[in-house]
Amino acid sequence: MKTGSLIIFLSIIFCFIAIPAMASVEVGHVNVKPSGDLESGKSNVSADLQLSFVSIGGTTFPSDESISLKTELENPVWTYSIILDGVENPRPAVSKKQLDLSGWELSYENVDESVKVNLKGMAPKVDSSKEIVVVSVNVATPGGRVKETVKNVTAFVTNPGELKGDISTVKEAYSKLEKDIAQNKADGIDVSKAEAKAKEALNSLNSAAGASYSNAQIYIKNANTYIKDAYAMLDMGLSQKAIKDAKEAIDKTDEWISYFKTEKELGSDPRLAPIITKREFAAEDVSDAKELYDAGKYTEARKKAEEAYQKADEVFTATQDLNAELEAAPKGFQFPDLSGIIPYIIGIIIVAI
Repeated sequence: MKTGSLIIFLSIIFCFIAIPAMASVEVGHVNVKPSGDLESGKSNVSADLQLSFVSIGGTTFPSDESISLKTELENPVWTYSIILDGVENPRPAVSKKQLDLSGWELSYENVDESVKVNLKGMAPKVDSSKEIVVVSVNVATPGGRVKETVKNVTAFVTNPGELKGDISTVKEAYSKLEKDIAQNKADGIDVSKAEAKAKEALNSLNSAAGASYSNAQIYIKNANTYIKDAYAMLDMGLSQKAIKDAKEAIDKTDEWISYFKTEKELGSDPRLAPIITKREFAAEDVSDAKELYDAGKYTEARKKAEEAYQKADEVFTATQDLNAELEAAPKGFQFPDLSGIIPYIIGIIIVAI
């Protein structure tokens, strides 16, 4: 048992001895200027960073690996210095998208090592605003494959023309909303809630005009939301009016049905039955419209109320047709009206006597 434990212990020690010297790379804060959004093809960009090496086994960095620094800036220029025990050793500038630092150049023993890097470049031209890599720091294997990404710093490149186009599109939508609100107001619809949402949309549009790209996008999104909400409020007002109109149309039909039943005594007349049936269908649609309205489904409620109104209007037309038919029906024999000639008849009789 003791021999087995000794073998296991020696095996563990051997494994630690067999592990090659490793090192880790750390990258602190990357100072990028300007710090906000970049403008397509115009913003000059600089980035300052420092790589620190934490040696394990006395070696600062494996000689068979490398560090690659990459950027998507245009016309990049890298300047860097390797600092050994506080002594700075500048290296020639490199004008490429990728700066490679070989392990042979970075591998030292029992030395305090760091690398100071400065990058200058220009924001690339983009048709559509997008995020780009300002600088990334990667550890690569002997074959050049990225083993680890130590740091990745990005920035948003904006196309001002694209932003103006977005704002212009929302302004057009807002202009249409104003006209629709005015038209509905003229039709007697309550538009107060829609006007409140339209005001919020206008405030967001005004804020977007002077904001950075990312903030402007938020304002534009908010403006679109407020415009959508305003139309929902208009639909609410329209559905209210449509339900009211449908109810009034049904009430008008009910007056005629009551007239036929009481005044004309047509309660059992087969001509009245289909009118009553159609009236019930219209009333059911009004009830459904009210339920949809209460559920906040204003567009659906308006459509259902409009269907109810159409059915009620058809029923009203049917009542008028029935009334015309009753008026045109023959009323039996009646004596002619002789009231106008009675005085002459009396005069003739007197003369004759």
